[in-house]
Amino acid sequence: MDLVIASAEEGVSKPDRCIFEIALERSGCKPENAVMIGDRIDNDIVPAKQLGMKTIWIKQGFGSLWTVMDESEKADIEVNNLSDILNYL
Repeated sequence: MDLVIASAEEGVSKPDRCIFEIALERSGCKPENAVMIGDRIDNDIVPAKQLGMKTIWIKQGFGSLWTVMDESEKADIEVNNLSDILNYL
């Protein structure tokens, strides 16, 4: 990893879009070229989609119990575990 953004150091945390904007700015990556991989719809998928990032929902833990209610909560890809992401690379 070349870049790690820690919410405690930045004073902002998910689902605040600012944490995603900081990561995009520091990495020099445009949102459409970035992928957010997360297990929470509310903290990970929704704010990333609002910025135009691609999204992968790892359906594990408490986050797997989430019921997607509308398009704003729908990830581009859904997987059951981290290793399943390899099928999409």
